[in-house]
Amino acid sequence: MEIKNIYYNLMTNLIQTNITKFQKVIKYILMGLITVIALKYIPDYKINNKEIIMIGATSSITYAILDMISPTIKISNFKN
Repeated sequence: MEIKNIYYNLMTNLIQTNITKFQKVIKYILMGLITVIALKYIPDYKINNKEIIMIGATSSITYAILDMISPTIKISNFKN
């Protein structure tokens, strides 16, 4: 019974870890797409599609790096 609980906890943690990684990747892709859409439709002058994609990729990669190196703030209430 004990081994079954350990296995269940391990698999649950692995699934949750993969879900959070997937959510982060989706977040980075969305950041790049939002940048690309903004660069496509906001400026008054025409920007090359190659430049738009490069700027979108750069913003997505920069966001990913900042998200990885910045500390995550976790608020918890402890009662003494």
